[in-house]
Amino acid sequence: MVRLRESAMEDRRASGGTVMGFEYRRDASGIVVVTMDMDGQSANTMNPVYHDLMGETVARLEAEPDLVGVVFASAKKTFFAGGDLHGLMAVKAGDAAYKAWLTEDKGYLRRLDRLPVPVVAAINGAALGGGFEICLGCNHRIIVDDPAAVVGLPEVTLGLLPGAGGVARLPYLLPLDPALDLLLSGRFVQPQEALSLGLVDQVVPTRDDLVPAAKAWILGGKATHVQPWDADRERMSGADLAAARALIATRRSEVLQRTRGKLPAPMRILDIVEQGLSLDMDATLQDETDRFATLLGLPETRASIWLTFFAANAVRSGRMRPEGERTKIGSLTVIGSDPVAEALAKAAGRKVDVARGAADSDMTLITGTEAPGTVPSGVVGVQVTGLLSDLTIDGVDPARLFGFRIPDVLPGSKVVEIIAGDLTGNDTLRMAYDLFQRIGHTPVVVQDRPGQFIARLHAAYAREAQAMLDEGLAAPALDRLAYDTGLTFAPEPGADAPDLPEDGADRLLFIQSLEALRCLDEGVIATEEEADLASVLGAGFPPHTGGAIRFVRGLGAGTFTARLRDLATRHGERFTPDPDLLDRRDLLAERAA
Repeated sequence: MVRLRESAMEDRRASGGTVMGFEYRRDASGIVVVTMDMDGQSANTMNPVYHDLMGETVARLEAEPDLVGVVFASAKKTFFAGGDLHGLMAVKAGDAAYKAWLTEDKGYLRRLDRLPVPVVAAINGAALGGGFEICLGCNHRIIVDDPAAVVGLPEVTLGLLPGAGGVARLPYLLPLDPALDLLLSGRFVQPQEALSLGLVDQVVPTRDDLVPAAKAWILGGKATHVQPWDADRERMSGADLAAARALIATRRSEVLQRTRGKLPAPMRILDIVEQGLSLDMDATLQDETDRFATLLGLPETRASIWLTFFAANAVRSGRMRPEGERTKIGSLTVIGSDPVAEALAKAAGRKVDVARGAADSDMTLITGTEAPGTVPSGVVGVQVTGLLSDLTIDGVDPARLFGFRIPDVLPGSKVVEIIAGDLTGNDTLRMAYDLFQRIGHTPVVVQDRPGQFIARLHAAYAREAQAMLDEGLAAPALDRLAYDTGLTFAPEPGADAPDLPEDGADRLLFIQSLEALRCLDEGVIATEEEADLASVLGAGFPPHTGGAIRFVRGLGAGTFTARLRDLATRHGERFTPDPDLLDRRDLLAERAA
């Protein structure tokens, strides 16, 4: 735990009330505006610096004479970005110091709850995770009418739960059903929906309207400083309590079905909400802290943070994108009559001008065997099942030609392999990447080699599954094994519980991870971020592992290779790793993020 000395805080106080990035301004009416603008950061985050800033700010507010109200605002593009995930990745299970730090951190928001004046959050941009939990600690929430100003509690998607009061407070603001939906889905909510749900209280047209609207509410006579969880209220009736518990039980069943019991965070959320039905706020906050702490350091938590934050952000941010300026496709032709063509045309139609059949466009996508009636003038993408190099289109320069494959392993998958032929130009790859990303897909660039990446992983699974069947494993038992292992393409099996091979799960996972390592080693796919995303989103590798490469890193090189040798002894040389591969310590060593 990192703490700043009191003298250090004083040393860093600037004139006019700024303390290391929190500007504290009191106006003539007695309203204090705290503008969060943490130094040296593109966004405000819940890190040790924030901890001390908020601690001192709350103490000043408590001591402020004749205080009338408080407004929390932000000078960043976003309101507040949430927790420090790099820091969380370093926290070990059972870290008592971190738990004490979190308890103190949450105590600052509880003291905001208890200020004898109304507190308003002026939300100028995204307020997610810990950022929205700060907003929940305010009495009133005003947001700008901008689609980028989303609110939500996405922690569950990271293998975590909202640990700064979100689980404890949200069921007091919303009916239980929509509160559970938000807590268990982690979805982002735009301003107008947030208003209709009750997540915010007011929407204003511009950012400049936020602080004046906040002050007007404070001074308008209807403001209250009493939080709903601290107001006197009747206890839930027996019937209401029974209905709430029945709803929670239903959600538990749904979570178990969706996660196969592999991800503990959503179940912890439901436990906190259920306990909170009969606890006061302070006890519920403590329960939230205790259960949050149990998730830290778990392999599933670290894997989820890696996959859904670090790996996904690497793609979303463009770090994996072919170099060059971002391109904008103005017109697109889609040739084909299959479901893939229909889906692409529909998705692209929301973003670009789409034509069907032969037309002169910036890009042409061909999904079937139908040839274009005229030579396309722009970039051409062809859906391939084999090798791009086996295809030619009369009149099309190979530099303008790329392949693509949307895997059919997982229905509705949004990952797309962009296949680079030996002669495919970088500009062509960049245009393809930008187009698919723009229409809502997750693009990964792969080289034109047999099977590319996703198909190779699924083929490795299929061969191992067939080997088990040949050994006498019944098909229903194989389905149960794949489902219990967490492979997301596996159908839900029947209620029977057949005997399963003791090392069956390892066989299905290790053979795919070994194939993924080979693809990285051969340069079929360039980065482990892309490999992990494609393995989960495209090949159905279990999400709780973080992906086929993260699975290896989580185990460690020694454990992984020793288990491979054991499987090779039991089941054959297909599990024997290539000698050169074992020398690739950059692929096998554990890394935090």
